[in-house]
Amino acid sequence: MKSAAKPKGHMVDLLFTLALFCVFAASSLLVILIGADVYKSTAKGMNENFNVRTSLSYVCEKVRQNDAAGAVRLDSLDSVPALVLTQTYDGAEYETWIYHYNGSLMELFAQEGTEIGPSGGQQIMEISSFTMERLNERLYRFSVTDENGRTASQMVSPRCA
Repeated sequence: MKSAAKPKGHMVDLLFTLALFCVFAASSLLVILIGADVYKSTAKGMNENFNVRTSLSYVCEKVRQNDAAGAVRLDSLDSVPALVLTQTYDGAEYETWIYHYNGSLMELFAQEGTEIGPSGGQQIMEISSFTMERLNERLYRFSVTDENGRTASQMVSPRCA
């Protein structure tokens, strides 16, 4: 009688397969870790730019919405520099004051001539500084600095002077 021959296992084949699996698993883990780090830094950069860009876009859009002759001016609210936008509703004059106060971009909407102070405004978003400059009759420059020191500027020109 013949005895059943057992196939000889090759230890090298098993070790090669196991090593290949370990390399694949380590590579997968490395790709996931790198991807997570890239996502984290991208999300952080987007959040850091959000306050600066959004606040500038907000201010410039408000100027564009109130683009009428004499409706845009720079003034101060209790010695706080402000952008003042004038509108007429139902025959009455109203003013929108946009300014920086206590670390925030603020907006205050009131009827013209109303006694107001900077603390009465609505907080729009947190920023470190907001500067306004009238460069000429038809051009304004607005600059915003966030809590991390990032600064951005944007110029806007109302069409109606």
